[in-house]
Amino acid sequence: MTQKAALNHLAQYNQWMNAKLIEAVRPLSHDDLWADRGAFFGSVMGTLNHLIVADIIWGKRLTGHAASSALTPIHDYPMPSGLNAVLYERLDDYIPARQALDHLMITYIDSLDEAALETPLSYRRVNNDPHHKTLGLVLTHIFNHQTHHRGQITTLLAQMGLDVGVTDILALIPEV
Repeated sequence: MTQKAALNHLAQYNQWMNAKLIEAVRPLSHDDLWADRGAFFGSVMGTLNHLIVADIIWGKRLTGHAASSALTPIHDYPMPSGLNAVLYERLDDYIPARQALDHLMITYIDSLDEAALETPLSYRRVNNDPHHKTLGLVLTHIFNHQTHHRGQITTLLAQMGLDVGVTDILALIPEV
């Protein structure tokens, strides 16, 4: 499997899992979504917001890379004020933004070639530290970060008695 094929698979998994989480949290009340449950970002909704915040920050960093212009629409999103910024108070407002960002990332990955994935991405972290890392590995990090925090959300939901169902990427790997 090529690196691009692996990243495309991760992007598809990312979209699938985000959709599963949305379906799992739909029945929850606003208060349940925002109840501080001791997670890194407090609540289910706080963690969902963090995932979008990270996507926007990374999306804006990626637009500086010459490999593709597919992320140009990310400029329509305001730069979050911090990693715990609340961009969406209501789940109904969160859902279309989540879906749009997932689609945008799939389109971006589709626009890349193997050579682009080996090129350096230069960016600055939130604390202004400069970094230069291989684009393909940065994209792997972005998807891994999503998985990490979605795992926290599925734990919070399990503690509330909600079962998200199968969450393994293995479910999307076809039999051979």
